[in-house]
Amino acid sequence: MQTKDKSAKARAFDPYERSFIPRHDLVTLAIIFAVCFVQCCVLSYFYVPFHFLSGGVTGLSLLFNYLWKIPRFAVLLGLNIPIAIYGIRNQGWKFALFSLFATLCYSLMFELPLMDRISSASKLGDNALLSAIVGSAIIGVTNSFVVKRGATVGGIDVITVVLSRKLSIPAGSFNIVFNLIIMSFLIPTYGIEVALESMVAMFVTNMAYNFALRGVNHSMAVFIISEQWDEIAPQVLQQMRRGVTYINAEGAYTGQPRKLVYCIVKTTELAKLKSIVKEHDPKALFSIIETTEVVGRGFGTMN
Repeated sequence: MQTKDKSAKARAFDPYERSFIPRHDLVTLAIIFAVCFVQCCVLSYFYVPFHFLSGGVTGLSLLFNYLWKIPRFAVLLGLNIPIAIYGIRNQGWKFALFSLFATLCYSLMFELPLMDRISSASKLGDNALLSAIVGSAIIGVTNSFVVKRGATVGGIDVITVVLSRKLSIPAGSFNIVFNLIIMSFLIPTYGIEVALESMVAMFVTNMAYNFALRGVNHSMAVFIISEQWDEIAPQVLQQMRRGVTYINAEGAYTGQPRKLVYCIVKTTELAKLKSIVKEHDPKALFSIIETTEVVGRGFGTMN
């Protein structure tokens, strides 16, 4: 039994594992490579024709290229070196190497002749706002694929992920002030309209990123107040395989002691939970609270 447990643990992927595990890390590197290529194509097609900026260091590389024709790879490489050192100190070599790999992919892919052809082939014309929304949504969603693997695509994302793990705040929120400052530099050259459209793109990116990171199937904290608590709780344990906690309480009007049934379930499991409660007590009080994050015991990995 212990041998099976050890082998199962060995097969399980942990995004916060600091040691190198080739079968997991090769998949992560492949995802980083694919995401970098997709994002370079998206930036070339949706952003560059309209002089939009993305967030972080990539946004700075685009800004310097727009204003002073400085090669994008030079800015990406130059700024990401100290950021990578910060990543090594706070998250270890593995996290930093993933970020450096993403930086190299971004730097090389941005300079491919293909990207210039993609920019020239953009058919969106005057649909700048549509371009900002669609392009930024793709970038936000694809970023989440990398972060779920315990890595980033480099740049300011290294700092935001480190801070989000320490402070338990959504990583996308850290980018806002930094990116607003960058995008304000567009105003003197390209006008306030382009700057505002870039800001719209930034907010859509953060929203899409946070949404994709959490997923559609959210976790719900449920409180059940029922006289049949001793019948409901065992059925939740047996039929749903979800943990249940009893909370001692007292009715304010009656003064009678009672037990609250507390459990955490996924959105898709709510219908099953409601049917169990209704079967045993149709008059039960059912309180559902959407949670921001749940970790441990079948819900997620502890940061």
